[in-house]
Amino acid sequence: MTIPAPTPSAIKNVATSAAFICASALFSLNSWAQTREFPAAALRGSLEVTVPPQVVLDGKLDQLSPGARIHGTNNMLLLSGALVGQKVKVNYIREINGALSEVWVLTEAEAAVKRPTANPSRFFTFFD
Repeated sequence: MTIPAPTPSAIKNVATSAAFICASALFSLNSWAQTREFPAAALRGSLEVTVPPQVVLDGKLDQLSPGARIHGTNNMLLLSGALVGQKVKVNYIREINGALSEVWVLTEAEAAVKRPTANPSRFFTFFD
């Protein structure tokens, strides 16, 4: 049994369909890009991980809680060791004992949005 050769119109239809599928996939990927919503209690700071779980937050020695979660710019979880020696702008939330429990590494666009910073007298820390 022989397979008939494709006609020019069939090739054109396949090419048009493939282009349409690629274009629709591209537009659907752009719709997945979402802006992150941060909790109202989150504060802004500059973070540098020194020796995990110890960090420098806004120039002061601080500590990550044992279950701290660090979200990267793509909102995936990062290990604190991946940030050793890097100074990054972050939003963060503290536990009741004062340790950092939730940290979001910010993109340039997110860092440009104004957000309150910590009032040093507001938190009790063991590192003063």
